[in-house]
Amino acid sequence: MGNRTIAIDDLHPTQLTLGMAEVTRRAKRMAALDKDDLEDLVRKRPVPCVIGPKGRLYMIDHHHLCRALLLCGRTTAVQDVGATQDWSHMNADEFWPAMDRAGMCWPIDADGNRRPYARIPGHVRELTDNPWRTLARGVRGTAFRDDDDTPFKEFMWGEYFRTFMSKRLIETSLDLAEDLALKLAQLDEAQDLPGYIVKGK
Repeated sequence: MGNRTIAIDDLHPTQLTLGMAEVTRRAKRMAALDKDDLEDLVRKRPVPCVIGPKGRLYMIDHHHLCRALLLCGRTTAVQDVGATQDWSHMNADEFWPAMDRAGMCWPIDADGNRRPYARIPGHVRELTDNPWRTLARGVRGTAFRDDDDTPFKEFMWGEYFRTFMSKRLIETSLDLAEDLALKLAQLDEAQDLPGYIVKGK
């Protein structure tokens, strides 16, 4: 089954926050591409979705991509039709707990507080900044494996790093925060996180 072009306005988030530094970085890179190259980039990153109550599409990945596309003035993305699951038979009270159990939503804010599902914004434009997600993205591939496809793994690692350092450190010196994150990723406390790199390997 092929993919299809879809308006970003028709895609509903499944998380509360994102890393705005990553969004800005992506948008800057996209803005430098010509039309054909940008089209190729978007086509190679189709958005996986779940069809929820009332037939609404809930994106379970590529929130940062879609926000960056909007910053570039583009209003469409590509839906990964082959990866779309149909849970439209559920009502909202059934849908969100099912999404949570399946690991397909992240109702946790930047301070590590779990929020009601109703607090998840209706549009990717409304997602707020999470510096811990930014930190985790910056050390992905070094502090933890990049080949692990666990949903929301950067959020999980960000939550772990948050328990050891202050947000002020990230705001003051992201480089120092990343250096500390690399050390924290080697602790035994991190071994249950997705993509944990076993010492000596």
